[in-house]
Amino acid sequence: MRKLVFLAAGLVALAACNNDSTSPNGSVTGTYSLQTVNGSSLPYTFSDGSVLVSDRLSLNSNGTYVDIATFSNSTTSTEQGLWSINNNLITFNDQTDGLQYTGSLSGSVLTESFQSSQFNGSVTEVYSRN
Repeated sequence: MRKLVFLAAGLVALAACNNDSTSPNGSVTGTYSLQTVNGSSLPYTFSDGSVLVSDRLSLNSNGTYVDIATFSNSTTSTEQGLWSINNNLITFNDQTDGLQYTGSLSGSVLTESFQSSQFNGSVTEVYSRN
């Protein structure tokens, strides 16, 4: 009988782990397109003259992400990393540049915020789910 109680307790503990709020959430996964940078619509011109024409962020169900930015000169920049979510706060761990930043999801709108020396402070990027 004691073995059954321990077995049942173990199964309950395993089930609880599968519902961990920090695991990637199926409702968050998908592809998002950048709409604005600090309130300005795309195309967005950076202080160095480069012009961002599109940015697609894909959140995968395995907790990885890929962010591909396309510029007016047809070059691209790819960022890859890991993401997790806890209480609607998404944490991005950028494996390309070694940075960490956060975002939030409200309906189909994903908002990211981070600090950048290129922007002399805080940056807010707003994406919409495709």
